[in-house]
Amino acid sequence: MAGVNLQQFLVTWMLVGMLAESGTRVGLAQFLIALPGFALMLFGGSVGDRRDGRSLLIGLHLLAFAPPLLMAVGVATVGLSYLTVILFGISVAAVAGFSEPPRSALLNRVTHGHIQRTVVLTTTVSATIGLAGTWLGGRVDAFGLQWILIGQALLFGSGALAVAVIAPGLTRMPVNTRPSRPLSELADGFRVLWRTPKVRDVIGLNFLSSIFNAGAWFVVYPFLVTRAYAGDAALLAILVIVFFAGSIASNIGLLRFVPMARPGRLFLVMQITRVVIFAILWSEPPLWLMIIATIAWGMNMGITSTTARMMVQSGAPEAHRSRVLSIFILGTLSAAPLGAILLGTLVDVAGVRAGFIPGLLVSMVIFAVGAKATRLWTDREGTT
Repeated sequence: MAGVNLQQFLVTWMLVGMLAESGTRVGLAQFLIALPGFALMLFGGSVGDRRDGRSLLIGLHLLAFAPPLLMAVGVATVGLSYLTVILFGISVAAVAGFSEPPRSALLNRVTHGHIQRTVVLTTTVSATIGLAGTWLGGRVDAFGLQWILIGQALLFGSGALAVAVIAPGLTRMPVNTRPSRPLSELADGFRVLWRTPKVRDVIGLNFLSSIFNAGAWFVVYPFLVTRAYAGDAALLAILVIVFFAGSIASNIGLLRFVPMARPGRLFLVMQITRVVIFAILWSEPPLWLMIIATIAWGMNMGITSTTARMMVQSGAPEAHRSRVLSIFILGTLSAAPLGAILLGTLVDVAGVRAGFIPGLLVSMVIFAVGAKATRLWTDREGTT
């Protein structure tokens, strides 16, 4: 997570801060970077339901070691360009996309019950460690881009050591003699998802939420910092850390209330609180109030993403869990670049402030639809 957070920060800063690209080109780059990872994520879900997650993740961590080193060599020899940033982003996103479903499914295999608490703890710990990557990204002007990239490679490589300490017996899959048919297995995963109403509704609403929530975070917010507050890489890194600190704090708070009976209700309430947060950011307030709104946005994101993950993780059938999780993760991550390209264009046409309006309106729609047209408001955890 430290390497992934650093990746997200570096790609954003290289495009916005170092290359000074327009909102449209930043959104397009984020969209292109994410595309290969989407397809590989679905196949990662299929493979994760059949393979030993421990050995698979070790190999993927070692594979992720290479792209940052190649990027460092490229920066030293030919310099930084729009194309090299996109290629670098694609290579890391592809490995990360393929590895995320097996990693998520591994939680259920190493946890004996208490999956809600496990999801919250895992999210909290990984987000806390991820702050180190963001802090390192903020030092890019002081250390130089090449040394930061070398540090990122070491972070990805060290992740293999963390996975290696898991006992092999905990992750060994049952023997499956059926031949692998990835496309058929993916279609089966979608069929199972459609027959699980609450999980289906959570994934759909979370996808819609993420388009304008994550999209605003990846594109609109960096432009707000650089244009409205004349921020540099260090200020952006501090604000990103503040954002994720809010997310971590909210997840620590959730630990007091898990297992929760109605996570769906909390998920919907967070949509209304985001309306207030986006209204504050839209007004371009004084820096101190903007920081408070950033913390609140992080807390909102932390609760929203964790409650959605809880419901999907616990509600997905065991035999199809990795595939259902791959669809959930795909929806969440694909929404971000889709929102980025839409909101990036909007920023160029109507200004930075306009980038917060769609998310404000859509959050109200999600609350209304979720409360009236689904069972998320009334259902208790454990029902489908």
